[in-house]
Amino acid sequence: MTRPPPLSHLLETCIYVRDVRTSSQFYQHALNLQPFSETDRSAGFALGPITLLLFGLGKTVSDVETEGGSIPRHGPSPQLLSQFLSDHGEGIALRQHFCLAVRDRSEVQQWDLHLQAQEVPILSRVDWERGGRSVYFKDPDGNVVEIGSRGIWPHY
Repeated sequence: MTRPPPLSHLLETCIYVRDVRTSSQFYQHALNLQPFSETDRSAGFALGPITLLLFGLGKTVSDVETEGGSIPRHGPSPQLLSQFLSDHGEGIALRQHFCLAVRDRSEVQQWDLHLQAQEVPILSRVDWERGGRSVYFKDPDGNVVEIGSRGIWPHY
């Protein structure tokens, strides 16, 4: 059996949000991102060759049929979803995490100052042993977003 070709990079990452429009506005305002697609179901943002997708909680519980095939359902199970969407779900968060890359520590500092100017509360700042730096903050759904420089991982 032959080996498949190597994988080159992560193409998409998605997070689940209570309200797509509210979260999309946050990412536009706080991170200067413009959506290439925005519906009640989802919003998509291009970050170089990678796509950040925001999916509305409960909007991905069924397969989606397209001309080219079927996109499988994904996201929280119905039991977990009911907790998030109920009146009793206040304060419940998935706290998903992802990191947005910048070149160096000075760019992290510039983003830190920008986020503060936008009144985005900073959760944490980390100086990594390899020389990198990160700043962490939350989006409206409690997801933990990181902006990090080179020097965090051996490969970045």
